[in-house]
Amino acid sequence: MILVSRLRKLTIIRFIFGLLVLSLSGYGLWTEDFWVLPFMLLMLGFLMFVTGMVEIEKRKGAYSILHFLTATGVFVFLFYTCVI
Repeated sequence: MILVSRLRKLTIIRFIFGLLVLSLSGYGLWTEDFWVLPFMLLMLGFLMFVTGMVEIEKRKGAYSILHFLTATGVFVFLFYTCVI
């Protein structure tokens, strides 16, 4: 019962981050104003991180490692391009 509830919450959070990524990338493409790109990358990193947590809840370890590595890569790239 608790596992289903936690998985449902993570799925809702994943859906929200997915909508944010789609809306920010759509806005950037539609208006050709790319100042939202760092925010879109940040939301994409969070989406990959939450997807990795969902895969851990589903007991699929190999897929969760790939999602966490992707999220780490996105965060490192974002840090490198925006801060440095």
